[in-house]
Amino acid sequence: MGGIRYIFNTSGNYVAFLQNGNIFTPDCEWIGFILEGNEVYRKDGTFMGHLLDDDRIVRRRNEPRRMRVMRPLRPLRPLRPLRPLRRLRMLRLPYPYEDVFET
Repeated sequence: MGGIRYIFNTSGNYVAFLQNGNIFTPDCEWIGFILEGNEVYRKDGTFMGHLLDDDRIVRRRNEPRRMRVMRPLRPLRPLRPLRPLRRLRMLRLPYPYEDVFET
């Protein structure tokens, strides 16, 4: 799991990257981590959403509140990866799902 996976929003913009189970902004600021394969948590341990196979992080608008998980140790700041090309706009998510990074 040492490779980099780029995260995009529905508009096709690069918004974050995943490396070694941690999620960082394009400027390498740590914003969260992955548990259970695709569950995404903020660095304070609160639930953020699910990582989809199409490289988006989504949540249900009516998601029941989850207990905070134990936060891992702050990872070392990674080297900034090469910026990926913009993607084409992705399909709209069905209700009640929303893109965590779509403004």
